[in-house]
Amino acid sequence: MKQIVALSLGVLVTFALVSGTYADQGQAGSGGTGKKAESPAQAAPGPIISPQTVGHIETVEGELLRIDKDVYVVKDVSGKEVSLLVDKDTKVDGNIAAHDQIVAQATAIKKEHAQKGKWHADSIKKR
Repeated sequence: MKQIVALSLGVLVTFALVSGTYADQGQAGSGGTGKKAESPAQAAPGPIISPQTVGHIETVEGELLRIDKDVYVVKDVSGKEVSLLVDKDTKVDGNIAAHDQIVAQATAIKKEHAQKGKWHADSIKKR
């Protein structure tokens, strides 16, 4: 009988430690304090450009105003111009030209670029 009680207490302590660890990591169940995932179907209001966003991925939607060599200039849905650096690592879906409506996944690069509104385009496709 004592062995069953000791074993039960050990199991309860183990569960308490594991659930505490998951809660600290923000991985508790769906009702936890973890961040709410954004829906990719929502229109992006435009990237927030600040030093804290470096490395942060944003969705940029809007009209492609012009292509200047490896920089695509987009007027996003909030009316801001955003420069997207396009290189060999950018996945371009289809033939994209000026005045097309596009959706891009972009990553903020270097502090000085993020402050000037330049982002690296991870992928670009027509909307």
